[in-house]
Order: sequence, then C-alpha cells, then structure tokens
Amino acid sequence: MIESDNGRFVVEDTTRIANCVIHQGHLAEGSFSVGDKVRAIVSKDRDSIKKNHTATHLLQWALQQTLGKSVAQQGSLVGPDYLRFDFTYPKAMTNDEIKKTERLVMGKIAEDCPVTCMVMPRAEAQKLGAMALFGEKYGAEVRVVAVGVENKDHLGGAFSKEFCGGTHVDRIGSIGGFKIMKEESISAGVRRITALTGTGLTKYLEQRSNIIDELSVMLKVPAEELVERVGKLVEDNKRLAKELKSFARLRGADTMAEAKKLLEKGKKIGETSVIIGRLSAAPVEQVRAAIDMLKKKTKSAAVVFGFEDNGKATLLAGMSNDLVKKGLKAGDIVKQIAPIIDGGGGGRPQMAHAGGKSPQKIDDALAKAAEIIKEKLSSTS
Repeated sequence: MIESDNGRFVVEDTTRIANCVIHQGHLAEGSFSVGDKVRAIVSKDRDSIKKNHTATHLLQWALQQTLGKSVAQQGSLVGPDYLRFDFTYPKAMTNDEIKKTERLVMGKIAEDCPVTCMVMPRAEAQKLGAMALFGEKYGAEVRVVAVGVENKDHLGGAFSKEFCGGTHVDRIGSIGGFKIMKEESISAGVRRITALTGTGLTKYLEQRSNIIDELSVMLKVPAEELVERVGKLVEDNKRLAKELKSFARLRGADTMAEAKKLLEKGKKIGETSVIIGRLSAAPVEQVRAAIDMLKKKTKSAAVVFGFEDNGKATLLAGMSNDLVKKGLKAGDIVKQIAPIIDGGGGGRPQMAHAGGKSPQKIDDALAKAAEIIKEKLSSTS
C-alpha cells in the first residue's frame, strides 16, 4: 500500500523505466496530490517472503559447502508459503547430501546471524567476493546482501554475499526452521529444490504430527515405537504374501489331484471320457486349469465339476473341440443345469461357468449334466 492522510493506493505491480521504479495499481480510497507525504506499507505475508528469500541465500551457501563451488543459482521463486531454488549440478543429490545441506542451514539459523544490506560500486562488491546471478544485468552500483556481519565495515567476514535487490530478514534466527521437501531435475545439468520455512514449515509439521498421532492410536503404540511397529507389519505382510502363494500352489495341486481321481473313476462313452463330480472349494481359475489338464490328457473329454464355497454353489463345464463340433457345448450344458442350484451362468462352447445359492443341490445338477451328456453322445455316436 501507499498511504497518505488523504488517500490509499493498492500496489499490484512494479516496473522499471530507466532508473525509475513505477508502481502500478488502483486508488482504493481518497485522492493524492503532487507533493503529498506518503507511507509505503507492505502486506503481512511479506514476513514469510523475507524468511524464504533469506533462506535461498543460506541454501546456496550450504549447497556449495556440500556439493562444491561449481554450484550456481539458475533461478528461484520466493513466496509466502514455500521457496524454490534452481542450481547447476549434474546428478541427483543423495539422501545424505540433502540431510547435510539441511543441517548446515539449520546450524546457521540457530546461530541467529545478522543480515546486512548495502549499496556499493559493482567493482567493489565483486572484489569482496559477492556472487551475481548468471545472465543478470547490473548497473554501476549494486545492492549486496551479506549474512553473518553487522555492518559494511565487516563485509569481508560474511559467509554469504550475494547481489540482490529483494527483501530479507534482519537476523536469520527469525526464519525459525528449514526443511527440504523435494529435490528433482528440471533440465540437463539443472536441479531444483523446494523447501519450507516459517509458518509454512510449522503447518507442515503440524499436519505430520496429526498423522503420527492417528497412526499411534490406530496401531496402539507410542509415537516413538511407530517405526518399529510399521516395520514389523511390513515384514508380516511379506511373510503372509509368501504363505498365500505357497497355499495357492498347494491348493492348485490338490485340485489337480482330485480331478485326476475323478478321471480314473469316470466312464467312457465311445472314445469320450465323461468326467463328472464334486471338488473341494478352490479358486475358479484352478478348476479351469484342471479341466484344461484333463482335456489334454484325453483324446476326447466332457467334464463337469461342482463345488461349494462360502455357502454358494459353483459349476464348471468343459468340452474338448471334437465334442463342440458334434454340438455338445459347455455353455449349453451350464445353462440347463444352473437353475437346479438356483443360479445362472454361461460361457464359451469349450468352457462355461455358473454360480448359485443352493449348494445342497450340486449333486442333482451334476446328475442332470451326466444325463444330458450321455444322451447327446449316444445320439451322435
């Protein structure tokens, strides 16, 4: 805002014309006249922007300590909620490098070092080692932001010195904290760090604290035991997954063994093996596999299986291709016997499936299937 005793102007943008900074916006109330004395007032979120901006200077210093002096700023974004810093580096940072960078920044924040801003000749600033943003154009005089010294007389002792026209905190202790949220590639040889400070970090930590509290209640363990508890759950899950796979393989072997026994007990009508009977509860996929196995073991096969699982009835039928050509189709048989188990179903001529709510009638359905198959085979022989 730009305010006077008679008016208030809302600043929405600024631009430079020659050496003048033009403030653009709208008159919110009152009026202004040439010669009025005015006050420039920044919004409350400027405090958060200051913290994030100074933190980018600390971050560049810390990155150079961690990754080497070749690290150079390629761009940045400082807002009230977070900061973003782009820098040159040929590969992704390791977790250890990220943690070290965070510790270096936090260490300086804990020291509560002062921040000094001063305008000086560009040549003098460069001589003192102040860093400039690559590709940026500067005039004969530049503004230098130095972190770690109280005034211009001690500028050489600052651990961070950068050309910068932005707003900054007076002492870095007010930043409060620093947390890197993401490190990623944005182009060849350029990495990007997104980080939080101040109120943005506080909100993040509050959210994470709430999550920890919820998990602590859910898992019925103190917060300090969560990592151990979750680790055990992950291990238990892996073990159970292996056991389930082993059980599925064993169950599949059992289904195959039952199917082979029914083959041995089955009758032949001409060249066709008629294999009809009940199986133990099993996944439908395993029963389908058993039917396919029987069709491969015999030249000609008509197979109908039934089983009960969780109070439901399931029927599966399979016909070899020679029988399908003769008009004996699995889908037709299933449609005829499914009503017996108070259900319905269908499928392809070679394989069909039905479900019903009356498992006590499975044997009746299988007996009906045997009649249909016998009648059909007798008429085609």
